[in-house]
Amino acid sequence: MNEQEPKNKIGMKIYYDLQSGNVIQITPESAGIVVETTREQDFKLYQALADKVPESVGMIQLEHVAYSLDRAEGGLIARVDPETLEPLFEYPPKGDEEPQPPGVSFTSQIAELAAENGRMKEENTELKQAVAELSLVLATVMGEVNNYDIH
Repeated sequence: MNEQEPKNKIGMKIYYDLQSGNVIQITPESAGIVVETTREQDFKLYQALADKVPESVGMIQLEHVAYSLDRAEGGLIARVDPETLEPLFEYPPKGDEEPQPPGVSFTSQIAELAAENGRMKEENTELKQAVAELSLVLATVMGEVNNYDIH
């Protein structure tokens, strides 16, 4: 660990409505000499949470600097997918583009594409091996056919 790198890193917490997945409160991430707050403390500290019934609110905590690419692109966490517990981002429209509904983060899309790329490379290697084996079989068969004198 770098000497100047903070030793205590706390990722942001996303509190969301369990029914709709809509974000209620996002606590900031922090690093350095900090103490992580409890769920109960957050409900007292943030007005948006104090107004809610705790049993109706879900929470996910992200790793420190998670989704930094998405945030750098102006992405805001708007919802949490209740099934996958993945944050869903809204991004500002570019140019004359229509605003899009909250969607999967760029970070998740990149990870999915990287995994798909890995699967495709593996499949490509397997296909090359199969073609090489078929070429050997074909060469063997053609050699045997040419050895017969057909008259």
